[in-house]
Amino acid sequence: MSSPHADAGPLSGRETRFEGMVRQYGRLISTVVARVGGQATSLFREDIEQQVLIELWRQVDREQKIDHPSSYLYRAAVRETVRVLKRELSREAAAPSAEGPGGGESPFQSLAVKEQAAAVEACVAALPVDRQRAVRAHLAGVDVREVMRMHGWPYQKARNLIARGMAELRAALHDRGIHG
Repeated sequence: MSSPHADAGPLSGRETRFEGMVRQYGRLISTVVARVGGQATSLFREDIEQQVLIELWRQVDREQKIDHPSSYLYRAAVRETVRVLKRELSREAAAPSAEGPGGGESPFQSLAVKEQAAAVEACVAALPVDRQRAVRAHLAGVDVREVMRMHGWPYQKARNLIARGMAELRAALHDRGIHG
């Protein structure tokens, strides 16, 4: 009969690695979620952060090597924040009017979220076609290698289109007064 602590070695090593990464990068995750989501995610911020940590735990538990943890967690936080924003916007669009009591956010907040989503869409639509494709895929959470395969681009081209497209998108949103 094996001792109950027989499995504790590898598990505690994974837990230690995970906890160390959370201590080191927890603030990065919180900052990215707040900056990317802005006021629109204020009610979901902790849930988004928790989902990023769950994703990190899965990687650590599978003993997957994370070469650049800060980049990995930055992308994971952006990806999860965008997913939640899209989900909430689609729920809002599908839901009946929330004018009654207990209807959620105020009409002003609802309008602000819709205007922000429209501004993002307009800025993405203004990008050159290849950059649009790369940015839309990136915002949907698709990684560079998958973008590369989807469009038949070399790795460097896919990576550059995403990086330059995202930089242009951020600049265009900044010009419209959307910071984050």
